[in-house]
Amino acid sequence: MPDAASPIERVAAHDAWLWLSTAGDAVLAAGFLALACVLLRALQQRADLPRLSMLTLAACLSLLSLTHGIALWDLWDAQPWLLVAAKQAAAAATTLGVICSWRQLPQLLSLPTRAEVAQSQADSKAESEAVEASSHAELESFMSTVSHDLRSPLTTIAGQAGLLELSLGAQANEDTKRRVQRIHHSVRHMSQIIEALLTLSRIARQELRPQPLDLTALAHQTIDALRRKEPQRTVNVEIQPELRATGDPRMVADLLGHLLGNAWKFTARTEHARIEVGTTQHDGVAALFVRDNGAGFDMAYASKLFKPFQRLHPPSEFEGAGIGLASAARLVARHGGKIWVEAAPKAGAVFYFTLAA
Repeated sequence: MPDAASPIERVAAHDAWLWLSTAGDAVLAAGFLALACVLLRALQQRADLPRLSMLTLAACLSLLSLTHGIALWDLWDAQPWLLVAAKQAAAAATTLGVICSWRQLPQLLSLPTRAEVAQSQADSKAESEAVEASSHAELESFMSTVSHDLRSPLTTIAGQAGLLELSLGAQANEDTKRRVQRIHHSVRHMSQIIEALLTLSRIARQELRPQPLDLTALAHQTIDALRRKEPQRTVNVEIQPELRATGDPRMVADLLGHLLGNAWKFTARTEHARIEVGTTQHDGVAALFVRDNGAGFDMAYASKLFKPFQRLHPPSEFEGAGIGLASAARLVARHGGKIWVEAAPKAGAVFYFTLAA
């Protein structure tokens, strides 16, 4: 038979077991305390969790952590009564925690899974898109009907005004000619409003097809069209080279048409008119801008600017249907971007926009 261990070997073995027990109690104490903190954090983030059961479990875990802490202390300074008391408290708390958890188990099992939440969100999104599509379809149908019903009498009015003008001929005095011209002007203005409304209603239904765009070329094309329309005007236009973005070509061309057309219109009474197109940084994001030195406006009324038929200048000063900037805002929104403006009366305006697409 092997010889019995020497006293020194027994002391060494005892010290090794002592350190292993110390390490185990330390890890268990820290682990139970960490789990209690996790439960409390979950309660803070989710109000729908069973509060009583979660608090009871957290208290139970805290007592278990305390028990192992006392056991750790007891290895170096024996206090048997303290360790027994801690274990009895932990046992009672554990029993209460098991009972509460069992009673709350149906509620815990009734909480939706991630897959169920994702499916519910997908169903809600699909339903919302279907309702939105139906609304847009109804609006488009309504606008088409209204435009047809309005254009028919407008055509009649314009035709009758033309016949009246021809029948009067040279016999018409200046006052009569002015009245007939007002009829023609009003018919054209109403036609512009109808067309603008149709364009506004179609924006939400157009399919978005993003692709890389050369905004510099698009801006030049828009300015060239404006110059051909009013060749008598002299406007200094500066367009930054190599302007790039991603977006739907037709929508972005319409967007630039609205913004540059707005700048072109409101610099009509400005000496040395100037329009600038470029890019800048705003809150760390690249934003495009269209700047002019035209009439400008008071920023106190800026909230009205992107709403249909909200005009900050009377028609006697600047013509228009009051739809252009509302359309521009919707086009930017379709690209997931945002649009804002900075202006001052008689000091021009700067329209900034981003295209998140």
